[in-house]
Amino acid sequence: MPKVWHKYIKRDSLSGLWKISESREELMRLLHFTSAEEISNDTRARQWLASRVLLQELLLELGYTENYQLHRLPSGRPELSIAGLHISISHAGDYAAVALSKTPIGIDVEKISPRIERIQHKFMNEVEKGLLVDEKDILWMHTVWSAKEALFKYHPHGELDFREHLHLKKEAEGLLRGEIRKNEEIHRLQVPYEFFDEYILAWAIPD
Repeated sequence: MPKVWHKYIKRDSLSGLWKISESREELMRLLHFTSAEEISNDTRARQWLASRVLLQELLLELGYTENYQLHRLPSGRPELSIAGLHISISHAGDYAAVALSKTPIGIDVEKISPRIERIQHKFMNEVEKGLLVDEKDILWMHTVWSAKEALFKYHPHGELDFREHLHLKKEAEGLLRGEIRKNEEIHRLQVPYEFFDEYILAWAIPD
C-alpha cells in the first residue's frame, strides 16, 4: 500500500509512515532513484526497500525531482546528497518510517512486545524507572526505548550510552523532554511520540 500518512512534525520537516504489504519484487519495481542492497532475509529486505520507496515519495512531495544518493556515515547515520536536508530512517515489523528536515532530526518506530521487560535495565535510568506504573508497564518502557532511539539517531556522532547519556522527562501526553549529555555538552530536545496499532513512533527535534 502507499504511505499510511505523512505529516509535518515541525514546520521545516516532513515525516512519512509506510505499511509494508508488498512483496520484495513489487517494492523493487517501485524503487527508481537508488540501487537495492543485497539482503538475504526477506523481511529485512522488504523493510529496507519500503523505506527507500517512502523516501522517494517524500522527496517528490517536497519538490525534489533530481537524482540523489543516500549513503551511510562511519557513525551509521544515513546522509543524503541533497545539501541542507537531514534524514532519519527506521523500520520495525510491518512499518517503515522516514523523516526529512532542514535541521537535524531523529525518528524511530518500534513494535510493542513484552520482551522489552528483559532489557529495560540496559536503557532506563532511575528517574525513568520511577515513572513506571508497575513492573509490567511495557508502554512506558517502549516510550523510553523509542524516544532514546530517536535521540541516538539525532546525535551526529553516535557512541552514546542509553542510560548514561540520554535522559527523558514527561512534558505532556504524547510529548517528552529529552537531553543528550556527553563530554560537558548538552543537547535539549523535544520528543513527541504516538501509539498506533501495536507500535510506537517517536521523533527527536531541536527544542
